[in-house]
Amino acid sequence: MARRCLAFCLVLLFAATVSACREAQMAAPVELAAVTQPWEVEQTRVTGWDAPFTFGPYTVKDIKRGWTESTAWGFISYESYRADQSYEYLLATGQGGKAWRCNCAAKVNQQILESMVGGGKLTWEVGAGQSLACSLRSPKGILWRLALAAGGASNAPMRGVLEGPKLTIQVQGTDKLEGTTIPLSEPTGYVFSVAGQLSGTVGAVQVINNGLLWLPDSPQQGAMAAASAALLLYQDISRK
Repeated sequence: MARRCLAFCLVLLFAATVSACREAQMAAPVELAAVTQPWEVEQTRVTGWDAPFTFGPYTVKDIKRGWTESTAWGFISYESYRADQSYEYLLATGQGGKAWRCNCAAKVNQQILESMVGGGKLTWEVGAGQSLACSLRSPKGILWRLALAAGGASNAPMRGVLEGPKLTIQVQGTDKLEGTTIPLSEPTGYVFSVAGQLSGTVGAVQVINNGLLWLPDSPQQGAMAAASAALLLYQDISRK
C-alpha cells in the first residue's frame, strides 16, 4: 500500500515568525467523530505496494496485482475484458477465521459499472475521470459490489455506491482537508452514507498519508471495511 504523503505548513506569529508543518488530514464528518474513534492504518511490513496492513480488528493480506481467478467477479465475463489496473486481497478478522475475498478493477467503462448496480443505470456519465469496480464477498458468501466513477473532470473525486443484497450505501469522494478551505488536487478520502439514516453518514476513510478509518459498529461495518481497503489500495495510474 503506497500513498502520497502530504503535509501543509502553518505560519505562527510569535516574537518571530516560525514555520511549522503538520501532516495533512481529511476533513472527517463531525457526526462520525462524535460517535467513534478513528482507526489508524498500520503496515506489517516496511515497504511495498503489496505489504499487508491492519486497521482496527481487520487485516488486509494476500494482496496481489491481477487476479488469480478470472471468474472472481461472478457477475461479469472478465475473460473478455482487461482492466488497466486490477488487484485482489483478503480482509480478515481475528485469528484463523474466514476472510472477505475482494477483487477490483480500475478504469472500467460505463457498461461494466452499470452491470454492477441493482438499478442497472448510473445517475451520472463516466467521463474522462477515474473509475473503480470491486466484488467484495463476505465470509458467509454474501456479495457486495463497489462501483465508483468520476463524472467529467479527470481530477474530480469518484462517487458511486456500495451495494449489498438489502442495502445500498452511497460513497462520495472528497478533496477537503481539515483546517483549511483550500481543496486538494486529489481525493483526501471517501464518505459512506445511507439515505434515511438520522445522520446520513455511516462511515469514512482517509486515503492520504497513513490512512484513517471511522467505522462505527454496525451490521455493514465489514462491507465498509472491505470497500475502504479497496480505496486504500487504489492508485490512479493515469496520474503517474
